[in-house]
Amino acid sequence: MEDIISLILLAGIGGIFILFAVYIFKTFVIPKKIEEIAEMLKNGQTGIAIKKLQKMLEENDRDPYIHFLLGEAYNKENNIQQALLEYRQVLKIGKFDSRVREETVRSRLAKIYLQTKNLEEAKKEFLILTKLDPTNADNYYQVGLLFENAGLGEKALPYFKSAVKVQKNHADAHYHIGVLEYNINNIPEAKVALTEAVKLNPQHYAAHYYLGLCLKSQKDYDWAIKEFDMALKDESLKTRAYLAKGLCYLEKEQYQQAISEFEKGLAIAPKSSEMELQLRYFLSVCAERRRDFHTAIANWERIHDVNPRFKDVAEKLKTYEEYRTDDAIKDFMIASPGKFEQISRRMVEAMELSVLDLEVISDSEVHILATETEGSWRNTKRSNRLVYIFRTTDPIPEKALRQMHEEMRSKGAIRGLALTTSEFTQQAQLFCQSRPIELKDKKEFIALLRAIS
Repeated sequence: MEDIISLILLAGIGGIFILFAVYIFKTFVIPKKIEEIAEMLKNGQTGIAIKKLQKMLEENDRDPYIHFLLGEAYNKENNIQQALLEYRQVLKIGKFDSRVREETVRSRLAKIYLQTKNLEEAKKEFLILTKLDPTNADNYYQVGLLFENAGLGEKALPYFKSAVKVQKNHADAHYHIGVLEYNINNIPEAKVALTEAVKLNPQHYAAHYYLGLCLKSQKDYDWAIKEFDMALKDESLKTRAYLAKGLCYLEKEQYQQAISEFEKGLAIAPKSSEMELQLRYFLSVCAERRRDFHTAIANWERIHDVNPRFKDVAEKLKTYEEYRTDDAIKDFMIASPGKFEQISRRMVEAMELSVLDLEVISDSEVHILATETEGSWRNTKRSNRLVYIFRTTDPIPEKALRQMHEEMRSKGAIRGLALTTSEFTQQAQLFCQSRPIELKDKKEFIALLRAIS
């Protein structure tokens, strides 16, 4: 009997010892072992750490810290899929402390989803992170990027704005606010955001580019050109920056500077690309305005070969069809102001009119007061006529003919004659139907030119 009692006492003491040993092991040995493994990870010993952690999981599969460390180890080895499984397991267990923080785990998951192009899952994680860690501007920024890249700018904008509320010096968030505001034509708001972006990061060349676009739309061309010069430092922006800079000079009517920028862009633009067509188109605009029709036509033809429906190129080529084949009209269109005046005088005289007074209004418009030659078939009594000659490809508006009608009265001209190398608008034709003004459009103009050549 005493032996049995002794055995029971010994068993009890042994049990207590075992429980104490387990307590000591769990309280001091295991944590120390885990921290040693965590230190291994910091030192890059991922392979050994993974083996040790896997063995520990065999004994305790519900320890979130072991799963987390294993996820970290796989992540360091770029074993993304295994890392993903471990981080998900941590969330499934759902026990968090100072060593395993939910926002840290979700942040790791979000980055993996971005890396693997699982954008919807990434967005879900970042949205949760904006609630878990509302003081982290990058969470709002990432949500904004995901919405913006999905073409949902109106949803992205509030998140970018939240990012700059949390972190005022977030240059990239300011940049995206500026781009989105520009895209919806909120130019003043876009300008403020982009100005802040380049202030915070002077090397943010895309922000300089969009700031230039804002300034260009506000007609602040000089400042815009400076911003486009900054954007030129980014190889990926060069062709667009040359185009935008050239457009500033074009709108300032500084055609030679504009041509220079467009030609620089053409030198690096991919062949047959949309950018090449844009650069050639505006180069032809400059050439046309400078009466360099050979250059303009050559560029229109190059564009038409690539894309016959590009802007109004087909219409331009049709308008200039005669200029491409008829030397008379070509020479007239590119003639110097002095030559333009001489040809205009000869045209009037060819219509059996004597020039009384000639006034060169511009390099595209001449006003002539003439009288019918004695013995003309038109009238036995000589009378004055006012002749307007327009050297242009733009349709002549009603306004120009109203001006002619007023000038006829002031100069005592009985009849008027308007000639153009283009055509007259419908309103202009209607205006002249009930007034003594004769109209001659491009077809009749060319016939008259041929007659005096």
